Amino acid sequence: MILKPQEIEKESFRIIENLLSKEGLSFPEESLPLVKRVIHTTGDISLAKDLVFHPLAVSRGIKALKSGGHIFCDVKMVVSGINQKELSRLGGKVCCYIDDEEVIKEAQRRGITRAICSVEKAISDRSKNIDIFVIGNAPTALLALIKALEKGARPPSLIIGVPVGFVGAAEYKALLVEKSPAPYITLLGTRGGSTIAVALVNALIKLAL
Repeated sequence: MILKPQEIEKESFRIIENLLSKEGLSFPEESLPLVKRVIHTTGDISLAKDLVFHPLAVSRGIKALKSGGHIFCDVKMVVSGINQKELSRLGGKVCCYIDDEEVIKEAQRRGITRAICSVEKAISDRSKNIDIFVIGNAPTALLALIKALEKGARPPSLIIGVPVGFVGAAEYKALLVEKSPAPYITLLGTRGGSTIAVALVNALIKLAL
C-alpha cells in the first residue's frame, strides 16, 4: 500500500506512461508532462487522443512564464486552481474580468456573454502584460479571441483553449487549430473544462520553474 503523496504521484505517472504505451500514443518529450498531468487530473486516458499541441506551444509558454507574463483566465474556477504562489515566483499573476463591472454592463448592453467582453477587455489592455490566454469553460471566449486575432490583435505567446460544451466548443477549438497565429494547446471535441485548463497551466509553471 502506497500512502506517501509523492510516491502516489510517481506511481500514478508510471501507470499513465504504461497506458499511453499500450494505446500506441506517443508525445514529444516537452509536451509529455502536460499530457500526463491532464490524465492524472481527470483519470481519463482517452483524453490523450484528442490533445493537440502546436509545435511551439510548450517552449513559448515556458518563455512567457519565465519573462513574468500574466495569464488571462476566462472564469474564476480556472483562477482558483492555478498555483498562484508558484506563478508569482516567476513574476506573473492571473487576470480574470468575468465579474468586472464594465464587462457586466457591456455584456448586458450588447446582449452577449460576459466571456466575450472579458476577452475584449484583456485584448484592449495588453499593458497588463497578459501573454497567455487560458480558456477552460466558455466557448464564446475562445471565439472572441480568434476573431480579435483575425482583426489584427497582437498574438499572445500561448493560447490554452479547452472549453467544454455542446454549443460551439468543438467548432471553435477546430477553428483555433485551423486559424490561430499564436501557438496553442487544445482538446478537440466537446470535452474540456476548467480542471483540464488548470492542469495544463500548472504543468507549464512547474516546467518553467
